[in-house]
Amino acid sequence: MREKPPIEIGTNRQLLFDPLFLADSKGVELKMNPPYQDPEPVLKLDRPWEVGRFGRYHTVMLEGGLFRMWYEVQTQADGRARKLLCYAESTDGVRWEKPVLGIISFNGSRENNIVGPPSPNASQQGATVFRDDHGPAEERYKLWTKYMPSDEDREKGIQTGLWAMVSPDGLHWKLLQEEGYPIKRGNASDCQQTCFWDEDVGKYVGFVRTKKFPEGRQRTCSIGRLTSDDFRNWTMADIVFAADDRDEAAPVPGGAPDWRPPVDFYVPGGMKVPGVALAYILLPNAYYHWAKDAFPSTMDVRLATSRDTVNWWQHPGREPFLRVGADGTESAGMICANPWLIPVGDEIWLYYTGVGVEHRVLRAADHSPSAIFHARLRQDGFISVDASYDGGEFTTPPVKFAGSHLELNLDSSAGGWLQVEILTPTGQPIKGYELAASDTLRGNSTRKIVTWGGKQDVSALAGKPVHLRFVMRSLKLFAFQFVV
Repeated sequence: MREKPPIEIGTNRQLLFDPLFLADSKGVELKMNPPYQDPEPVLKLDRPWEVGRFGRYHTVMLEGGLFRMWYEVQTQADGRARKLLCYAESTDGVRWEKPVLGIISFNGSRENNIVGPPSPNASQQGATVFRDDHGPAEERYKLWTKYMPSDEDREKGIQTGLWAMVSPDGLHWKLLQEEGYPIKRGNASDCQQTCFWDEDVGKYVGFVRTKKFPEGRQRTCSIGRLTSDDFRNWTMADIVFAADDRDEAAPVPGGAPDWRPPVDFYVPGGMKVPGVALAYILLPNAYYHWAKDAFPSTMDVRLATSRDTVNWWQHPGREPFLRVGADGTESAGMICANPWLIPVGDEIWLYYTGVGVEHRVLRAADHSPSAIFHARLRQDGFISVDASYDGGEFTTPPVKFAGSHLELNLDSSAGGWLQVEILTPTGQPIKGYELAASDTLRGNSTRKIVTWGGKQDVSALAGKPVHLRFVMRSLKLFAFQFVV
């Protein structure tokens, strides 16, 4: 085994959501694990100002035991088609209340849960709210949104585009009318662009929809990344995820079209995995449209993973991570993943929007069926290393760790098992940590402790380059972590 520079992993949890740690393997494969999608909506339209349909772009976060949701409504309740940002709360993430906030006037009354747009008669779409503990208190909450100004706004020089808003509490918002906005850095303004403060790199990171119009082809959408030190001045958007040759060559009835790819990517869905250093996902909308009339004009959600927000990996199967619902339901035509990932016990919860019609008829179907749903995923469960009934194994590249014991997130069901061996940089078993000394692990746990002869202490190896060898059968391994 040839020696390589070790990967410094410290005590950080390491997700097995790409091939990084499979330096040498046999009888195992990386497998995507779609979450459970609850078919029952968690939110429906039931207020007088919600006459119309849900937009596709919402935000949910958990703060101090309270679930907070900012949701978009395309309303016609006051005789005009425009989009509002509304607010809901929940103590369990399933049953939601729409509090009367008294902030925004609608049809002459403030008895509603509307929080935006702050300017009367304006409209906004695709708000992504995030909490920013890095910023000043008066900007504790920030959002990006497509802002469609009122006539009064236009007189002040405000134009349609991707704007930011700031708030001290997530309820009272003001437009950030400063240099740098609206953002014109190679990005589109429609759909839901995501942004957040990334403490691992010390920058604001944004993911945006980009559009290209190749000669002789229709519009093609992809995902761009941009960064900022101050949330005002942004880099140009660099494309980091797009339809590739395999997407172009995907078999479709009548053969691959030459006027556009059969699929492109409509909404970025870029997020940081909570509680895990340098772990990110994209949940991009895959938009399918291979016929001249854009048939089938449907959208589901893919998964891509990254350790740096620049280089992305998707499972070779390219199966949907979130699937559209049954025919006739509110999610039969399109679904869109909404930020953010929410840790709940040993699960990650994710909310998504369903629309019952396909994209090409959406504008003409302002009262189309739509609802907000939630999905549940095992902690770290995006991708796993799976061994079959016949067994398999893999060995990591050299790593340097800190901590005193090793914990695994695994699921062996009834008949699976796993053993761990620790090797020198040249691949020799280390005395006391040989495979023969490894106690057999089985079960279903997010924090299974590895032992050798009943002992778990590995502190004598901390800071030294080692390989980890995992030998297993009928088992899913999701992540590993050295713990103090």
